[in-house]
Amino acid sequence: MIRVASTAILLLGLAACSSPRPAPPQATTVPVANAAVVLAAGDASRDEGRFAEALQIYQQLLLRDQNDGAAQYGVAECMLGLGRAFDAKTAFDALPQDPRYHAVALQGRGLAFLALNQRENAGKALREATELDQALWRSWNALGILADLQQDWPEAQTAYAKALAAKPDSAMLHNNLGYSRLLSGQADAAIVEIRKAVGLDPDNATIQNNLRLAFATKGNYRSATQGVAKEDQAMVLNNVGYVAMQRGDLTTAETYLARAMERSSSYNTTASRNIEALKELKGEIQ
Repeated sequence: MIRVASTAILLLGLAACSSPRPAPPQATTVPVANAAVVLAAGDASRDEGRFAEALQIYQQLLLRDQNDGAAQYGVAECMLGLGRAFDAKTAFDALPQDPRYHAVALQGRGLAFLALNQRENAGKALREATELDQALWRSWNALGILADLQQDWPEAQTAYAKALAAKPDSAMLHNNLGYSRLLSGQADAAIVEIRKAVGLDPDNATIQNNLRLAFATKGNYRSATQGVAKEDQAMVLNNVGYVAMQRGDLTTAETYLARAMERSSSYNTTASRNIEALKELKGEIQ
């Protein structure tokens, strides 16, 4: 019964986006001479996470040429980025039979399957993608997530390491490897890796929370609760209290959980459930 309020694993291209669905593009055509420039603009928007904007650009290209493979691929990636996993899978399936898109289409299908919680299909597609292209770090990251879900820690950490070999400066990948190590009971190694992630993305709340969890797992509750913003205090105190309970530090756990309830009424339910679990644990010990 986990009552830790933290999104531990960071996903790329799988989270739902609050952006509204884009309006259909107007029936205008893109001159052939400008197609490469328009495609570059779409790719730039997509790379910066402006998926709805990029989608409209790619759709303009498809009005000119419905068989434009680069634009079709862009649409599929945008669907994935917008959280429209089923539409993304359909779009990746429809990519032309072209060697340029074979590996990335398999990767896209695998990521879409993962978002749809179809784990077996996801694993199959992602493994096939990495067999074709070892540099597909998003595939390795997703395979790491799948292995973590199966509690296969060695496999997960191998996958994250391969992802990092292809993209060594990714805060997300260092975070995911660190959290996998934390799950497998390697708290010291987890702290090392998550600290790398913090250095690369110091303002990422998920990464900060994971570092706090790692400190708490070591029993370093002071470091786990230092410098917490007021609006995050209830969540952090609840999380640290839960970890202390799992460590058997029951008195410490009760203190942190009570403080969490004091800080925010919104955490009354979560923290109170943890307190009930704590009481049951105390009863078992007594």
